Amino acid sequence: MINEDEKIFINPEYLFPEAARRVKILENLKNSWAAMFPPMIARHSLPYNLGVNEIFIAVDSKNTAEALKNSRGNILRALKRFEYEPAGNFELKITFGKPLKVIKDKPRKEFLPEVKITDEELKTRMKGAPESLPEEINQAISHLKIFLEKRFPRKNNV
Repeated sequence: MINEDEKIFINPEYLFPEAARRVKILENLKNSWAAMFPPMIARHSLPYNLGVNEIFIAVDSKNTAEALKNSRGNILRALKRFEYEPAGNFELKITFGKPLKVIKDKPRKEFLPEVKITDEELKTRMKGAPESLPEEINQAISHLKIFLEKRFPRKNNV
């Protein structure tokens, strides 16, 4: 029988070390992309997938695609600097579409309002506790109950 309290942690770097290594190489390549190409190419292209023998690059114009097709050797040399060696014939796959520029460390939007608990609410909730319960524990439990009721109100009283 499975114990539901036990948690299973999966480490993808341990399970798929080669794929995790390629993801890191791709991140390094993205970070140096603007230094590898002139601005008119770098602004209109972005690598987004690095396979075993292939790299996918998104472009938004035919001119950029043509310039990148002629730069296959430069891209391969840059990948070798990041310790990437293709196992066979290296392919450059260009797809049309707007290159996705991912913004890192974007602050997370706060979607839940702050819960305010008054002293009166807390004292009222603490009144029904048993006498043997220490006051600090009673206060903590009462505070938690009020917080949960306000943060996650029941839609149906079932």
